[in-house]
Amino acid sequence: MYNAPIIRKAFEVLRLVVSTNRSLGVTEIANTLSMSKSTVFGILKALQDAGFIAKSKTSKKYTIGQELFKLSKSVLQGDVLTTIARPFLEKLVELVDETVFLCARDENVVRVLDTIETTKTLKISSPIGTKFPITSAVFCKVFLSAMEEADIRSFLKERGLPRYTEHSITDVEQYMEEIAKVKTRGYSIDLEEYHIGVGGVATLIRAKGYPITSVGILGFTGSMTEDKINIMSKHLLNTAQEISNRLAQ
Repeated sequence: MYNAPIIRKAFEVLRLVVSTNRSLGVTEIANTLSMSKSTVFGILKALQDAGFIAKSKTSKKYTIGQELFKLSKSVLQGDVLTTIARPFLEKLVELVDETVFLCARDENVVRVLDTIETTKTLKISSPIGTKFPITSAVFCKVFLSAMEEADIRSFLKERGLPRYTEHSITDVEQYMEEIAKVKTRGYSIDLEEYHIGVGGVATLIRAKGYPITSVGILGFTGSMTEDKINIMSKHLLNTAQEISNRLAQ
């Protein structure tokens, strides 16, 4: 059987970056895998050129790239992910009595993979396949929270922060403060930043630590008291963790 050592080494590098769940430098990768720095650098450069690895502009370290995100989402999204997630999402709807959305980032939009509606007469609803702008507040914040600060700033500089409502955050520094809060507490909050009268919370679903999609709860702000948001967020985080654990099996 033909043996291609460099391909095997490339997979070892890729596997290490994915499994570590943090940015890694050339020296650390080389030492961990007992490879020369020149070999590691060459592999990282090739993976970076292909989009599977991304290099931070500030730390100069390497992490998962957008092409790997796309590949993993292609494997886990659709029927596989929704089938696994649906029982947990249905339970979440019963607990919070609001509509729950399973959403994924798809280039510059957020796409609805599944919707489980509350039984209430007045409720938020969007059919499967609906697309929101990537800058829609509750989902934008949570997806950006998985990125490093320099990459977030680059994204915001490129996309901008549209003023959807009078409550929309359009100042980059203020938005960065919001992202920092999301990183700390694990979920994002939107109170009429995208639609007047609509609020929500969202968090990431991960597969072995790797963010692949998000789950969000949306409802009318009239019913979203501070106490209810706190209760919803706890149930949301528990649900996301349960789905993540299931995906890791």
